[in-house]
Amino acid sequence: MKLSAILITKNEAGTIARALRSLTVADETIVVDSNSTDKTRAIATQLGARVIRQDWLGYGPQKNVGLAAAQGDWVLFIDADEELTPNLAQEIKQVINSQSPNQPASSVDFYWLRIVTVFLGKRMTHLYGHNPRLFRKSAGHWTAAAIHEQVVATSGSLLKLGGRNSTILTAPLTHFSHQSIASYLKKMHHYTSLDAEEMSNTSRHRSGKPVTKSWLLPYQLSIKQFLKLYFYRRGCLDGYAGFIWSVLSAYYEWEMARKYLAA
Repeated sequence: MKLSAILITKNEAGTIARALRSLTVADETIVVDSNSTDKTRAIATQLGARVIRQDWLGYGPQKNVGLAAAQGDWVLFIDADEELTPNLAQEIKQVINSQSPNQPASSVDFYWLRIVTVFLGKRMTHLYGHNPRLFRKSAGHWTAAAIHEQVVATSGSLLKLGGRNSTILTAPLTHFSHQSIASYLKKMHHYTSLDAEEMSNTSRHRSGKPVTKSWLLPYQLSIKQFLKLYFYRRGCLDGYAGFIWSVLSAYYEWEMARKYLAA
């Protein structure tokens, strides 16, 4: 059983080498690059990746370009600012080798990775998330959403955590997030615009829940987000980084909702 690792990039020269060097478990590595103006493509080529130049299509479609080009039976998606830990690489190798190429009904087609974020230089061990990054190539693809793309099974159903034919790997994927608040805010202003546009088109929040325009919406979403992250998901145990992450995430919801109401 062969594994193809896929990254989508644009101007990731500062981080992509670390990501690529961690992919020792992959039989091939594909970088789908959106017209980088730095040394991203050169670094990727030097480290043995197959580089595909592709004008920006959107997060999901860009990943699907890599999916279509993959020659492996399994595909693994990571971002340029992420890194497979040695334990995760070993776990991925074990689960792939345990799968049957004939896809029996009892097989697992999708694996969710536990993504642990390093924010402001601190590893947050409580505010982690899960994302379906490893799956059988024939089992699904990514949606065409403008942001927060999801995996769709070949049956047409959106993949959900704990769903059929999926399970969670225990070893973490490390996400090296922002080193400064200014860096976070710069990316946030762009992402909230995409999210607000998506909300206007679908009348749904990025969580999938329906939304209606109300002057209360920014307050409702931001307060709910802070309480969820800081208390329910125990961001309070991640120290100052957990507090700042929870505050900034609440601000993200505020700005997104404000842009949605102004649309």
